[in-house]
Amino acid sequence: MKPLLSAPEQVIKENTVLVEKAIQYYESQDWESLNKIPVMIDQDGKTISHFGDDYWDVTPYVDIRIVTKRKATFLHLSSNQLKQEQKLLAFLGLFSVGSLRKGAVIKTTTFLARNMDLTQVYKYLESINAESVCTLNHPIQFTRYCEYLKTLEMSASYISKLLFALGWVEAVSGETPIKLTIPKPMNFVQLGRHLSCPTKVESEQFYAIPSRLMQKIYSKALEYVENYHPLRSKLLDIHTELQENFNIGKTIVDNKIQSKQWNWLTSESPHYRVEVAKAKPQKPTEIIQSFIVDHLDKEHIPNDNRDFEWLYTHLLTCCFLICGAFTGMRRSELYALHEDSFKTLRLKEQVFYSLQSMHSKMTPAVPEKAEWLTSPVTRKAIELAATLTHNMRIQLMLSNDRADNERASSIWLVQRIKSKKPNIYAGASFFDHYKALVKEADAIVSEQDYEEFKLLNPNLNINAYKQKIVIGEPWALTTHQFRRTFAVFGKRYNLLSDVAIKQQYKHIYLPMSQWYSEGGVAAKIKHVKVDSELNNLLQEVDKEVTTQLLHQWYNSNDKLYGKKGIDVVKDRENTAVKYSSWDALYAQVSAGRISIAGTLHSYCMAGYECRMEKVVSPTNCFNCENVVIDETKAQAWQKRHQWIVETITEMEQHTKLSQSQLSHFITQLRAAEKVMDYFEISYTPYKPEIEIRQL
Repeated sequence: MKPLLSAPEQVIKENTVLVEKAIQYYESQDWESLNKIPVMIDQDGKTISHFGDDYWDVTPYVDIRIVTKRKATFLHLSSNQLKQEQKLLAFLGLFSVGSLRKGAVIKTTTFLARNMDLTQVYKYLESINAESVCTLNHPIQFTRYCEYLKTLEMSASYISKLLFALGWVEAVSGETPIKLTIPKPMNFVQLGRHLSCPTKVESEQFYAIPSRLMQKIYSKALEYVENYHPLRSKLLDIHTELQENFNIGKTIVDNKIQSKQWNWLTSESPHYRVEVAKAKPQKPTEIIQSFIVDHLDKEHIPNDNRDFEWLYTHLLTCCFLICGAFTGMRRSELYALHEDSFKTLRLKEQVFYSLQSMHSKMTPAVPEKAEWLTSPVTRKAIELAATLTHNMRIQLMLSNDRADNERASSIWLVQRIKSKKPNIYAGASFFDHYKALVKEADAIVSEQDYEEFKLLNPNLNINAYKQKIVIGEPWALTTHQFRRTFAVFGKRYNLLSDVAIKQQYKHIYLPMSQWYSEGGVAAKIKHVKVDSELNNLLQEVDKEVTTQLLHQWYNSNDKLYGKKGIDVVKDRENTAVKYSSWDALYAQVSAGRISIAGTLHSYCMAGYECRMEKVVSPTNCFNCENVVIDETKAQAWQKRHQWIVETITEMEQHTKLSQSQLSHFITQLRAAEKVMDYFEISYTPYKPEIEIRQL
């Protein structure tokens, strides 16, 4: 069967039939027939997992460049009844009721994470000799389970995840044979906090790096990239020849084994690697030294094989760090970078640089292509990483395995064991190189760094950070810190607005962007002496300006547009008591019951509480119920219309815009034209040449 990842109707119909059979076999306890149901098929239509298997391989349905866990396991249970029940829940989660929203698709990674959470639940059920998760329907049994969770002394977020997994089983019980009704005394978030370890109640953000330490670490990574970028082709040649040298030695030994010349040796023998090393035509050190010809080579290229391999991986780490530090990309988005990711666009004599990758936060299952603005230095990082992994990518591309072919597009590859295929660079080795880079940069936490750290990171768990951030010790670096640091310093130095962070980070909600940049404003104003009288005066002026604007709207014949603007015009007949008085309006504004936030294109009556859900730019707020557009703002829409037409024209001179790209502009154009029509502003309508195809 195929997971519901934007599946065609025929696949959905086929899945539905098997789902009904699975439920029928489960209810009749026909385990033999149930175990034969196919669970996973690959791209060639071959069944790779059945219901009865203890491992369900989901590799064909995940991006193996990003996802490391690719199997759902059920080996933890000895009770067949419990195992079949958990498998049925997993099966139904994949193919029919994965999401609480009917008709919504589920990510394979979400399925794997939920199955891991349910695994912990079912381990507990087996420990108490229960036969079903429905045992927890009884208030006493659920209370005992809660007491068990409390003994784990885990974080509130972890406990909540286990409870939410049970909540999903309960939510879909109407469409499954497993009828769970949890007698919970409070919501799962509150219950998770109540049952968690007292020192782990508060979850905390990933840390933003203090400025001095950030400069040291980033500068050291940049130094590596700048120094080795001119030597990248030579490094690749050395790495390629070392691999070829190994392959020749391996072929010699393999031929002797296959011809029965060496009956005492096999490829699994502990002496196999020794014999391959002996059969190599050249020593690795000799190969490296043959490429070192001038002072620059001697200064930067180690002549020892182990040191060279370490440097090779260290350079990849530095390239990865630079790409993350200068974009704020998520880990998964960084792993989807490729050799052509760096893009340059010139508009109106201004040059923009970006990194192209894939993201899936705004898409339910299938990643989509996107770009992140960046610094031109990331070009060198991408070029260096792409060159270093060139030979490894060729090896994967020549493989007959589709999974290897998919990995071949990645520029983050390592080949620590030369007898095996290259793999994605991840895991403990990454953090070993992070630690080494921090020590090289002499990024040791001082008292001043420690105080700045607390200022930049207001959402701290005191019991956690005191163990990780220690004065006199190297900074504890992790990948997601690049994302937090980018947002905080962008806000601190007025380089990024909340809306810009939202767009750069591909966030769904504006408050999430504001949460990422928390600490930036505090750092900015720390040393600013606040004049309380001036501050009060500014607040008073703001209230008066807002009141005057509202009074003008409600007590004039001025044209207003936008959903809220039209409502204001309609309400003018009913303002005798409520809004005709300037003093009454001022009282409303002072009490905070009315607020106005201005943008370049409109006014927002929702004030600063607006979440801008799934909205990137204020121009996309056109249909919002809180928008007011007056004649001044209408002039801004006229300028926006002119700018978009010029931008489309200029972009089409370089490349043909896709319909999705064009629709992004057309939406704003049509909104601008509606505004200009309403205010009787003359303009030239834009008519795009869109190819219309019948589907």
